[in-house]
Amino acid sequence: MKATISILLLALFFTLNHSQASLRIPHFNNSTDQDVLLSFKAQVTKDPNGVLDTWKPNTSFCNWHGVLCNPMKNRVTGLTLRNLTLAGTITSYIANLSFLRRLDLQENSFHGTIPIDFGRLFRLVTLILASNNIHRNIPSSLGLCSRLQVIDLSDNQLQGTIPSELGNLLELQDLSFAKNNLSGNIPSSLGNCSSLNNLILLSNNLQGTIPTELAHLSLLLQLNLGNNNLSGEIPPSLFNISSLLILGLAKNQISGHLPSNLFTTLPNINTLFVGGNLLQGHIPGSLSNASSLEKLDLSTNLFTGKVPLLWNLPNIQILNLEINMLVSEGEHGLDFITSLSNSTSLRVFSVATNKLTGHLPSSIGNLSNQLALLVMGQNHFEGNIPEGVGNLRSLIQLSMEENVLTGHIPSTIGNLQNLQSLILDSNYLSGSIPESLGNLTQLYELGLSGNNITGRIPSSLSSCQRLQLLDLSINGLRDNIPKEIFSFPNLATVLNLSWNSLSGSLPSEIGTLKMVQGIDISNNRLSGAIPTTVGVCSNLLYLDLSSNSFQGLIPDSLEELRGIEYIDLSTNNLSALIPSLGTLKYLQLLNLSANKLQGEVPKGGIFSNTSAVFLSGNPGLCGGLPVLELPNCPATGSRSSSSRTRKMLIVGLTAGAAAMCILIVLFMFLIMKRKKKHDPTVTDVISFEGPPRLYSYYVLKSATNNFSSENLIGEGSFGCVYRGVMRDGTLAAVKVFNMDQHGASRSFLAECEALRYVRHRNLVKILSACSSPTFKALVLQFMPNGSLEKWLHHGGEDGRQRLNLKQRMDIVVEVASAMEYLHHNCETPVVHCDLKPSNVLLDQDMTAHVGDFGLARILHGAASDHQISSTLGLKGSIGYIAPEYGLGGGVSTKGDVYCFGILVLEMFTGKKPTQEMFSGEFSLRRWVEAAVPDQVMGIVDNELEGDCKILGVEYLNSVIQIGLSCASEKPEDRPDMKDVSAMMEKTRAVLFTAPTVICNSQC
Repeated sequence: MKATISILLLALFFTLNHSQASLRIPHFNNSTDQDVLLSFKAQVTKDPNGVLDTWKPNTSFCNWHGVLCNPMKNRVTGLTLRNLTLAGTITSYIANLSFLRRLDLQENSFHGTIPIDFGRLFRLVTLILASNNIHRNIPSSLGLCSRLQVIDLSDNQLQGTIPSELGNLLELQDLSFAKNNLSGNIPSSLGNCSSLNNLILLSNNLQGTIPTELAHLSLLLQLNLGNNNLSGEIPPSLFNISSLLILGLAKNQISGHLPSNLFTTLPNINTLFVGGNLLQGHIPGSLSNASSLEKLDLSTNLFTGKVPLLWNLPNIQILNLEINMLVSEGEHGLDFITSLSNSTSLRVFSVATNKLTGHLPSSIGNLSNQLALLVMGQNHFEGNIPEGVGNLRSLIQLSMEENVLTGHIPSTIGNLQNLQSLILDSNYLSGSIPESLGNLTQLYELGLSGNNITGRIPSSLSSCQRLQLLDLSINGLRDNIPKEIFSFPNLATVLNLSWNSLSGSLPSEIGTLKMVQGIDISNNRLSGAIPTTVGVCSNLLYLDLSSNSFQGLIPDSLEELRGIEYIDLSTNNLSALIPSLGTLKYLQLLNLSANKLQGEVPKGGIFSNTSAVFLSGNPGLCGGLPVLELPNCPATGSRSSSSRTRKMLIVGLTAGAAAMCILIVLFMFLIMKRKKKHDPTVTDVISFEGPPRLYSYYVLKSATNNFSSENLIGEGSFGCVYRGVMRDGTLAAVKVFNMDQHGASRSFLAECEALRYVRHRNLVKILSACSSPTFKALVLQFMPNGSLEKWLHHGGEDGRQRLNLKQRMDIVVEVASAMEYLHHNCETPVVHCDLKPSNVLLDQDMTAHVGDFGLARILHGAASDHQISSTLGLKGSIGYIAPEYGLGGGVSTKGDVYCFGILVLEMFTGKKPTQEMFSGEFSLRRWVEAAVPDQVMGIVDNELEGDCKILGVEYLNSVIQIGLSCASEKPEDRPDMKDVSAMMEKTRAVLFTAPTVICNSQC
């Protein structure tokens, strides 16, 4: 018995010792902390500001930049390295900082993943990794960090679902996963985080319904789930969280009704954004007494009925009710406007695109003297525009287009000294244009088209020196065009005076409009010669002088319009020869029909495209291509003798139905694009100065189905790209800039400035732009085959296709041609700064187009080596950034050459420069360099092996050698793009004509 007891005791002894060993925690000390920090530094690949230079082993780590210590224990308690442009990965050894309470790496360029080992940081209180490039999943092990109070992982590239384990964090106060790629449902377990104050999950791909368990968060101050794919109804219990200050559910697919007592059960609510959903029913009646409310967005829903009276909204700043089905029936239907007289803080008020009717009340002049945006277009308002609108001295935008307004334009509008946009298109306004509009010196957009306005164009408009768009079309204006209205140095979008009764000659001062993109003065009574100065309008894309009585010659100066795409001079009295317009290589339509032109028609350029040239109604013309069926010119014809004084362009087919369709589309494009309204959910009203715009926010919103995720075709550093279908059926890519992202506005301006000066078949064409203080977008040529990145690494559009050898060579040559143009053939060289596969797009014919000029720099007055200094940090994307940029070198064309070299290596090896196999000094370039020339088949993309029966290894070697030369470490060792383009073109020609290469039908 005693023996048995002894054996049992001995067994118990060993069992206890084994258990203690298995639970033993490694012993960490301050030496460990230093090793961890040095390990962290070792994985930082970019430190352009040298902030980690203080991290030296022979100094106390407590004195290192960004390191916080416990003075008693000499242990690391905090690591704060915010906004320092650091790049690299986050080492898992940080989990060995056992005293760490705060980790803040916000606004850097860290990539890789969040280490699972972070779950061992049991003292961690604050984890902030926002605004980096971190990807993959959120580790569920964070649910073990029981003391966490703040988690901010917003603005990264995180994927997967939100871990349900986070519901274990009972001390969590702030949780933000905004602006990632998270999917799946919102975990109901988050309802267990009883200390939560802020839950921010906006701008992801979350689906499903809003969990009812979130109503348990009795301390919640902010709940923002906007811009996801959430559906179903809002849980009624959510409206019982009386502490709630901000509720953001905008841009989802949420349905149902808002409870009538919403603002009673949420007495402290100051911000409610539910726009862009499927909500219906009436606006809650309790809105009348929402005395704490500051910002309300109910736009783009299905709300019906009347707007309740709003007498008790003393703090309201933004009130957005646009794009619903609201009505104003009865005598007092618009009294809600009068009731806003007490809202002295109101800055943005929009009821646009509803079914409101009746006369605008004179009390509109009693609205807040802080009101900046008054947007009332696309309703059924009638009667006069109240004179009192001139009392709203802070107005920046006044939009009342597409209503049934009558009477005169109030002269009191001239009192609005801050007004930048006045849109009154498509009404029944009469009388003359008030001279007082000349007082609007801040005005950049004036749209009065489609009214019954008569009288002269007031010369006082010349005082509006910031004007970028002037549209007075489709009215009854008469008399001469005052030459003063051509003195707009910033007129950059459209001058449209078409469909009036203007007479006299076209002033030669039209040549001062050097920035204008579209001029339409068609369908008037103008006479005299077309001024030669029109050729000075160097940015002109569209010129329509048709249906007038112009006489004389077609000016030779039209040849100076290098970027012109459309010219319509039809139905005039123009005579003599057609000038040689062969240099206008972007010209898509030339209509010279119904004139008195004579002589021989050219045979080249656009005149070889018989569907783009219209010459009917000119009986004196002869020659040209046979398809034109014009009579032969007399043998003694004067064409040769006249050619010394006139260069001749090309003749085409007679004007027909196709021509009229094109012209109608173009005309509608010009007169409809001004229906501009500012995004009324802005929280700040700033200057409207900026690049030209042709489309309004609402047109783009409609074209992309409210910027829906179904139309999302790409995402980048500064925003998203959506597939859009314009009102005329045109497909376009709409690039919407995320104005919350630092640098987005600068990126927008850089792209506009760059694309304004460039024209090349292998550059993505900018069709239009839309800009306001908080909404900026570019409308770009649509590329149905997506990006080169997708074809190289994801199997093309259907996930199964790959690029063959010939396609890759074609793309390389086309990209090289585009870069050669930017560097050597532009009037001012352009440095792209971000050339990579995701910025090379493929059209329906798989032709490459370089896009995304958001980081581009125009080298105004640059030195001969095309380099400019920069204080803006690194330019480009990780893996493609030229080495000298990391050392503070200036932006140069040689930086683009480096990017091109890396792109070539990636295209023919199938390896990204950011793959995990490349780290430290071992890069894609060095990997390729080690294999050339003898082992090149060992690095070539496997997808290329089946393209040819015999692969021309020596020629592939030459392509890769060019890529290596471009990607040389030193800028001076890299060739110019002009030489690179020539070498690539020659290599392609040799590769696909060499007898040693026998290609199959797919090669």
